[in-house]
Amino acid sequence: MEKIKPIEILAVLAALAALAAILLVGRGLPPRVDRGLHTEVGAALAREALSLADKGGRITVITRDTAEFPQPALDVLLAGFQREIRRADGILGDPLLIRTDPLRPVDVPPGDFFELLRRSSPGQVVVSLLGPPVLTSEQRTQLGRIKPKVVAFCPGSLVEFLDLRQLFQSQMLHSAVVARRSSTVQPGQGAGAFPQLYQVVRANDLAALAPTPEARP
Repeated sequence: MEKIKPIEILAVLAALAALAAILLVGRGLPPRVDRGLHTEVGAALAREALSLADKGGRITVITRDTAEFPQPALDVLLAGFQREIRRADGILGDPLLIRTDPLRPVDVPPGDFFELLRRSSPGQVVVSLLGPPVLTSEQRTQLGRIKPKVVAFCPGSLVEFLDLRQLFQSQMLHSAVVARRSSTVQPGQGAGAFPQLYQVVRANDLAALAPTPEARP
């Protein structure tokens, strides 16, 4: 049997490498996760929750179930949140995992949010990585006074479609990390980009919120 020459082996390897490159270009590489930025978002949400929780008050987070539909950025954000809570000796409750396609808009089904708020006690905090509670008027009436404090992450253009002022004023929301509308900074600069991309808004500082579309002149 004729031996395969080294030059022939190299030619085969080169062809395989070229084919792999074509496939990668054709499919597109997944976007890199800005771990520093998402970690800082999670830490900021954790600090807001810790400031609102009573001593010994449980902190429960609402997030997507990423087992079926992976979302690396959300996993990094959640890890940063949990690490900050544990570092401060906060008490984490079991997370509420929402099973939904990541291509769907960011939100929590009203029924799930309603039940969690109904079961929570004063002194506890609910932190949503999927936006603030958007309940029906009937659910809002049934809840009456909101017992737990609520913190929400409002990424992207979510703030443009929700009246955050009304949610704060009705005590459905107590603190939020909100994407800035006018920022020209692009993700990829780590945690240092956090102040340019996001702002923390609290119930006592609604002036930090940009006007809603309906309120603009």
